[in-house]
Amino acid sequence: MHPLEAPAVVTPLPSGAEWEFGGHPYGLEPLALPSRWVPRTVPVDPMQIEELRERLAHASPASVHDLRPDSAEDIDRLFWFRWITAHQTTFLLWQMLGAILRESEAARVEHEELATQARLLVCGYSLMLMYGSSAPRHIYGPVIRMPMARQHVNLTGAWARDYPPVRPLIRGKVTIGSGTVAEALRHECELNEQVHEGIADKVLSSGEVSLLQSPKPKGRQQIPRDTLMWLYDGIFLTSRAAVSPLAVGSQLVRRLHAIFLDITANGLYPSFAPSAHEEPPRLRTPDVMRRKAGLTDCVLEILSFVSAPATQAHPSRTVRTSSTMRKVED
Repeated sequence: MHPLEAPAVVTPLPSGAEWEFGGHPYGLEPLALPSRWVPRTVPVDPMQIEELRERLAHASPASVHDLRPDSAEDIDRLFWFRWITAHQTTFLLWQMLGAILRESEAARVEHEELATQARLLVCGYSLMLMYGSSAPRHIYGPVIRMPMARQHVNLTGAWARDYPPVRPLIRGKVTIGSGTVAEALRHECELNEQVHEGIADKVLSSGEVSLLQSPKPKGRQQIPRDTLMWLYDGIFLTSRAAVSPLAVGSQLVRRLHAIFLDITANGLYPSFAPSAHEEPPRLRTPDVMRRKAGLTDCVLEILSFVSAPATQAHPSRTVRTSSTMRKVED
């Protein structure tokens, strides 16, 4: 990989509780990622992150009312933003999970702490699945599904470059830690699988099938897997380059900041384009409902985690993570 020119990667940390992403509300930004996330966390300034957390924690729907779309075109843009940005954020969370899994293979590490952090990231992954797929069916079809099909008629998440390292964890093939902490992580992974299955039921009308299951086109030829992964990255405005850990972490912070403001302004299922009534039973269980209610809390937790040192426990982060996990269990 060749180094990406610095001006091409948008990395300034947001400064407050106002929109600072994509040049305008619900604009998009390209994501630049290395082949894998090397450190468990990155050297984002913890003081800046703590100040940002405090500002976001005091944001209210009234303070960000200007982020509510006021036309059909803007509503479509909002859901396209959610689809692309949720995927980009998921790629980042997968890389962080991959780093945790690699570190957990060492003997002298705090496996319980790693398991707690992994659980937080898996919870964030589940929430990104729901956030990105929050469009009602009448919008999801023409705004999201059809553009995906134009890129490739059998598009599938199996082409995601960053997922293979974390698949064994999500599928229950490996675990971290022991006792109740390991069991909580295992349950979180099972819940993620439940959410993943529920999303397909939510966005597709009765009788529809996913793009992966759509009839294969005539004259189909085999495409190398590396090409398919490149295609998948391109759809989600993601490139692979020799970017620094700081640049990667800053890009994650920018996305979490924008997602937080969007949810604060519009909610997970906006009243101007509701889709909660389209949710299947898998997305209405008490566990899933608690996680949806705690979406912004989870975003704030991940913000803290990004800036925490990987070489030692971060007391304030540990307390907040435990608090968030208690909220989803109560």
